[in-house]
Amino acid sequence: MRNRCTPVLLALIAGLTALAPSAYAEEGAAGSAGSPSGAAHMPGAAMRLSVVRPQENATDTTTLHCRPAGGSHPDPAAACAALDRAGGDFDALGETAPQTTVCTMQYAPVRVRADGVWQGRTVDYGETFSNACVAAAETDGVFDFEPR
Repeated sequence: MRNRCTPVLLALIAGLTALAPSAYAEEGAAGSAGSPSGAAHMPGAAMRLSVVRPQENATDTTTLHCRPAGGSHPDPAAACAALDRAGGDFDALGETAPQTTVCTMQYAPVRVRADGVWQGRTVDYGETFSNACVAAAETDGVFDFEPR
């Protein structure tokens, strides 16, 4: 079933992507004198995350917003915290947290995708994992949102 909000979200993300670099560069230059790190002027995140399970012919999609945490992701605060620890680098997810999840060795490949904006940078991430459990564990829970 296709989410009716998807076209609206994609238009919003495209607008943020086009606006973010110039708007935040000007704001950061003007406001960085009073802020030592400039972090107060960094935009948050607006992303569409998906998990494709080809063997089941199914796709699960959710949205994630950070600063403030929100969207349709079941645990946006934890997902945003994981992305913060990884510096917004999806390839680095799971490297900063201890692996406590035990997954089966069942081969049921899933393809994960993230599209959107993270702190003014365009996000276009995709990776294939051996199963949904491994995808969730190795991405520190960011892609742990399939229906239960």
